[in-house]
Amino acid sequence: MKYNIYLCIVVLLIAGCAAGHQDYLDFKNSRVGKKETRTEPFKWDNSGELVRADFLISGQGLTEITKDDEGHLIYHYSVQEVLPTNPREEWVGKCLTYNVVNPETMVIIDWGFDKGGNPLSCRTWP
Repeated sequence: MKYNIYLCIVVLLIAGCAAGHQDYLDFKNSRVGKKETRTEPFKWDNSGELVRADFLISGQGLTEITKDDEGHLIYHYSVQEVLPTNPREEWVGKCLTYNVVNPETMVIIDWGFDKGGNPLSCRTWP
């Protein structure tokens, strides 16, 4: 019985450690090849509000849609902001990303980190 309890604790710890920056990258990569469903900029209902303890606030949502030189649509997202009250200084900053979308099919063909943000602040939370 004790062995089963220890095994459960270890599995929970490992699962909790899986969240983070790599998990966020995997999520964004999984979206490539799928349709972008947004058609115009929007603001999330909880944008600017604390969403995790005292160190994470919700981003602004889809802030703008632009076009690149090849005619692709560029969807600019403000996802979240890790505040200086977070103990991990390297995570502090805004998570700003963009999706490159084919304007005819609305399929996401690429994504990246937008200027002015900190890629390490782009993470999932357990």
